Amino acid sequence: MRLLVPVLALAVAAPLALPSPAAACGGFFCSSQPVEQNAERILFEVDPTGTEVTATVEIRYSGDADDFAWVIPVSSLPENPELEVAPGSLMTVLETVTARSLIFPPSKCSTPASPFPMGGDVAIAMPESAPSEVDVEDLEQVGPYAPQRIEATDAGALVAWLNDNGYLITESMEPTVEEYVALGYDFLGMKLAPDAGVADIQPIVIRYPGSEPMVPVVLTSVAARPEMAIMAFVAGDTRWESSNYTNIDLNDDERLQADPNTGADNYYPLTRWLTDDADGHAFVTEFAGQTSDLNPQNFFFAAEDAEEAMAAAQEVFDRHSILTRMTARLSGHEMTADPTFQPSAGAAVSRTLDLSERDAVEVCGNNRPPMSQTPCGRTYCGVGAQCATTNQGDGCVCPDGHSARVIQVPAGINQQSLVETMTCLSSEDFLADVMDTVGGPADPCIANACGNNGTCFAVNGFSTCRCDEGFAAVPNGVGGQMCAGVLEVFNPTQILWDTGACESSCSATDGASGSAWFLVVGLVAMRRRA
Repeated sequence: MRLLVPVLALAVAAPLALPSPAAACGGFFCSSQPVEQNAERILFEVDPTGTEVTATVEIRYSGDADDFAWVIPVSSLPENPELEVAPGSLMTVLETVTARSLIFPPSKCSTPASPFPMGGDVAIAMPESAPSEVDVEDLEQVGPYAPQRIEATDAGALVAWLNDNGYLITESMEPTVEEYVALGYDFLGMKLAPDAGVADIQPIVIRYPGSEPMVPVVLTSVAARPEMAIMAFVAGDTRWESSNYTNIDLNDDERLQADPNTGADNYYPLTRWLTDDADGHAFVTEFAGQTSDLNPQNFFFAAEDAEEAMAAAQEVFDRHSILTRMTARLSGHEMTADPTFQPSAGAAVSRTLDLSERDAVEVCGNNRPPMSQTPCGRTYCGVGAQCATTNQGDGCVCPDGHSARVIQVPAGINQQSLVETMTCLSSEDFLADVMDTVGGPADPCIANACGNNGTCFAVNGFSTCRCDEGFAAVPNGVGGQMCAGVLEVFNPTQILWDTGACESSCSATDGASGSAWFLVVGLVAMRRRA
């Protein structure tokens, strides 16, 4: 029996956190405005008997309290489900105590060094009662939430009820809703209680029968931020892994590079590249080890509920001997299958990436720039796309039918800051018809800064740029993107920093847009789609 938990709109105070705009969406069904889903953190606890799973789901939401709405599909929801809330900073504690760290390769200096460049709210009518095909039972208030148990035997009636009650169900979501209904799933719906506000939102803890955790990402694909991080913690008596996604371990991967000159690494572009190589379906195991080695008291947390959160984390460690942390990075078009998890026979995975046994890196020989300053060495643009250098920095040249959008990613493993980079995504706007029907926010392209060398496309309520030939999309410095003239284009292998091997194979200089490599990658992408 499987436990299903939705991908949520989060704006967490953590290294992987990304800023979130005002939103009216709290879960895998959304209200009338689109919302960027930045990251998700979920803790699964699996009972040793294999009969119960406990899910602690972090909810981060900004917007009006009246617009908050969240629904979870579950395979078997008891008539009186056991619900409670957890400290708001619990996931931050778990992420911090399992955070990756990096030991750089040794360095050497053969010759003296010389300097080198371094919308509006929408009113939706609320029916007085649900259709007969939908049975709604009010449950006892838990924390700030007013939960409801929802049963439906007719998918059409459920979709109608959800739309009438402030949830946004697009046409592309309906087949998945129908599948859940056909399988006999129940639904747990939650809104904020009348006396609760957005500041009262806490992680929700749900327990029900089962043994296989699942995160249903398919229904959230239209609301997902490009390259959204999904961080899953599984606590039990063994290591865990995904049962239907590729499992990646970078601890002994020679493709991982780190530069002692600058303190930079290629961890995040590399994980995005490897994820795309698995058709977007991959989890990187970032830690798997004994909970007895994890001590929240070794870290400082400034949150008001820090003591409570650390105590809650310690209780998790006391209940289970092994904790596994896995992270995926998915864009909406890659959310075609719900990831599931199973016990793993694999060995422990250290959170420390140790490169100290590698060959020493020259820090001043031949007066050459550091490895991490390889052109396009830290920019990965996606399947079928190319990175390009411009006078405004590295950017992306997207394939046909795609446009570019700025995203924020961690600067590096040991760096607690975010940097702006670009990614290419499909220009298909899944929410266009819905926005026309319910009246969405103002056109995001009105103030777009693509400039005279590109065209703005609204994709799910947010602006993207499709640049003209000879131009690449680059961050504009204020959270958006613009089109700048291409100087040189590169293959994705440039992120490996192997400048010696890349002198003849990484650069794609066959014309301003690198047409030869673009054609090859395009054919590979079409074959992959087929």
